[in-house]
Amino acid sequence: MRPTPSLFRSGPCPLAVRAAAAGLLTLLLALPPALALTVTVFSALPTQAAQNAAYHGNVQSHIFHQQGCTYYACKACTAVFTTRKAALDAGFRPCKVCRP
Repeated sequence: MRPTPSLFRSGPCPLAVRAAAAGLLTLLLALPPALALTVTVFSALPTQAAQNAAYHGNVQSHIFHQQGCTYYACKACTAVFTTRKAALDAGFRPCKVCRP
């Protein structure tokens, strides 16, 4: 008796995946600018606004830190807030280390 091939061992056909990705890219590029998705890119270099910010928020843990905190300049701390209220309104919680 021959073993039946498992459906879990074989992945999707690479050509089918490539064709689907190309089709999706074509559709996205054909959208008018008003309907196109907006992509926000955060710079790795600190900007003047980020340096003057009172609070940095970690976008992964949703915790915000004040200047002087050990975790203020972490890699995931890309959200910038000028006030504590703005950070709380955005759904971030205060850090338990610096207690802003």
